[in-house]
Amino acid sequence: MAAKVRVEVIDEEGMKTSMEREGDSFNESFKPSTIRSIVKFLEEQLPSPSVCDPSDAEREDLTIKERLAYFLRYDKRSPTDWFTSSQVMKIYEEAYGENVSISTLSTYLANMHSKGILMRKGSRAKRHYRLATKVTPSGADATVNAEGMELIECLPLHELLSR
Repeated sequence: MAAKVRVEVIDEEGMKTSMEREGDSFNESFKPSTIRSIVKFLEEQLPSPSVCDPSDAEREDLTIKERLAYFLRYDKRSPTDWFTSSQVMKIYEEAYGENVSISTLSTYLANMHSKGILMRKGSRAKRHYRLATKVTPSGADATVNAEGMELIECLPLHELLSR
C-alpha cells in the first residue's frame, strides 16, 4: 500500500517550506527513515523550544499576550496541568518580572481557549485552564497549535533517531 507524507512549515513572513515522502507503507524501512527525515526537516526549519531561553521572549518586544502564549507552551516554569488565572499570573510575574492585571490575563486566557490553544473547565468564578491536547486515531496525545494544526507528541527525538 502506497503512503504519502507531507510536512509544511510556514514562517512569520508567510514563506512555505515543505518536504514530501512517498513509499510502500508495508516496507519496514519506510516508517523509520520517514520519521528520521521529518525530524531532520523540522529541526532545520523550526527553532527548538528546549534550546530557546524563555527570557529571549522578553527581549523580542513581544506583547504580553504573545509572551504569555510562549510562556505557557515552552517555559519549564509554566503549569503542566490545570491552572487558574491567579496561579499563572504569579508564575508569569516571577518569570518576567512584570506585573499584569488579572483581568488582562483572564482575557488572554479566554482568547487562547477560543482559538483552541487552551482547554477550560469550571464556572467563571472557578475557571481552570490547561494546554489543549487530544487523542489522535493512533492513540497518541496531540497538541493543537494556534493555527489548529495537530502536533503529535511522541517519543523523544533521540529514541526515534536511534531506531
